[in-house]
Order: sequence, then structure tokens, then C-alpha cells
Amino acid sequence: MGFSLNKVKLRQHESSPWTYTASVDPDIEQPLALPKHNFLATQVWPSAREASFFLENHVDKSWKCCELGCGPGLPSLTIAHAGCKSVIATDVDEIALEMVKKAAEEQQLINLRTMSVDLTGQPGVLDEIQANLYIMSDVFENSQVAFGAAHITIKALDSGSRCWVFAQSDRAQRNFYVDKLRELGAEKYGSLDWRLSNCIEPEGPDTLLLIDLDEINVDYGC
Repeated sequence: MGFSLNKVKLRQHESSPWTYTASVDPDIEQPLALPKHNFLATQVWPSAREASFFLENHVDKSWKCCELGCGPGLPSLTIAHAGCKSVIATDVDEIALEMVKKAAEEQQLINLRTMSVDLTGQPGVLDEIQANLYIMSDVFENSQVAFGAAHITIKALDSGSRCWVFAQSDRAQRNFYVDKLRELGAEKYGSLDWRLSNCIEPEGPDTLLLIDLDEINVDYGC
């Protein structure tokens, strides 16, 4: 038993950006030969779709953008496809990064590269990345990741970067993230309330954005 890859498009037309997801395939004898695999990291979650549509409308294409905990990287691939100057897709899962890399190569997105980053213990990696915008979508799988993401968020904001974070309303761990942000003094950078994307002014999103979504209302590009 192993994995097979499937294309998932942002929209259902030929020119749409797309990514790969993995599915269990009983007809494949050997799994992808890479360590540290978390199957959840190879799926496209509703927040990634919401982030992709939002970013298309709000990202300045001159920015250097970094997606933290990218999984299969649909937001990263979307903004690279849209012509963003430089995009870095990061995750701790090596299979997910290989999937992003393969999708980028097949779409000839030379403005996108991948990088291994562990949200639970690598705040110093931002010194190397130095992005204008950091993106996270539904990365809060446990409290350790939530706390680590909060420290990375503060470091990014203190350096003058933006942080836009997307999470479903039923993700309990996002509360740990916000509590830690509040403890670290993040309120000076923007509201710590989760807001729906259609309630955010289009002419200048805040430095810190916490974007809420209900998966029932997510645009699946049909």
C-alpha cells in the first residue's frame, strides 16, 4: 500500500493554479520514500482555498511571500501563478514539500521555492527568509504548533513584516494561538479578533490579520 497523487485546481478551468494531494492507493506496493510523513499535510483544507482567493485580491506582487506550514501549498502556488515576485513554501513534512515542488515545476513557476521549517522551534529561520508577508492556513494541529506559530508571528511583526492567518472557526487550537499572541503583546499590530474575509477592507489589509471561515461557505471554484 502506498500513495498516489491527484491534481486539485483552485478553479475548474484550464488556466487555474493547482496543486497535488495524496491519497492512499492499495495497488502501489511502496510508499513515497520520504521520512516524517503526516498524511494531513498532503490534503487541501478549506482554509487553503479561502487563503488562495483572498491572496489573489490582496497581495502586492512586488512582495516576497512565505507560507508557513504550507502542506500541499495551494496558496503559495496560487500567488506564484499570479506573478508574485518571490514565494517560499515551507513545511516540516518532506513529502508535502516534494509535492509542492513537483506542482511548481509542472506549472513552470520559477518564482517559487520550498524550504523545511518546523513551526514549533525555528523562529530564527525568519532571519534567513526575510519576507514581506507570512501566510498560515489551518496550521494549528496541536498546542505546541499554536504556541510556536505565535512566537514566529511576533518575530515577523517585530521585523516589519505582515502576517495573515486563516483558520476554521471549529479549530480549538487557534484559541491557544491568540492567547499566546495577546500574552506576547501582538495587539499593537492589529485586532486579535477573527474576521470574515468579506468584512476586510480591500484597499489595505492590516499588518496582522486573523481570518475566520466557515467551510460550508468556502468557494470550491465550481
